[in-house]
Amino acid sequence: MAPKITVIGTGYLGATHAAAMAELGFDVLGLDIVPEKIEMLAQGRVPLYEPGLEELLRRHVAGFEGASGRLRFTTSWEEAGEFGDIHFVCVNTPQKHGEYACDMSYVDSAFESLAPHLHRPALVVGKSTVPVGSACLLYT
Repeated sequence: MAPKITVIGTGYLGATHAAAMAELGFDVLGLDIVPEKIEMLAQGRVPLYEPGLEELLRRHVAGFEGASGRLRFTTSWEEAGEFGDIHFVCVNTPQKHGEYACDMSYVDSAFESLAPHLHRPALVVGKSTVPVGSACLLYT
């Protein structure tokens, strides 16, 4: 049985990754903390400019006629923790104000929000766009 995938953060990176994983045949649950973004994605609409993404979403988002149903969206950390075998953290990593380093607060928050809801072995992957070595902390 194929692993179930969650994608945490549904911006450019996360929404595209979630749709691509559904296209590859995985059951995917996208999570974001912005309810309006989740509502749009669940309606097969894209809250950003990414050519072809809307068509890809509509091929897989549950509820569309002829869609595979392999892609759903939520704002619930509990649902994400229960659903996923593999969790991709695809949240924003902006540059720190006035520094060359990246701001890891969104990544840290995602890990801290997900961790209490993991009650079985799971793989958590940091897929955010950060320079190598930025995430030097080990999460256990």
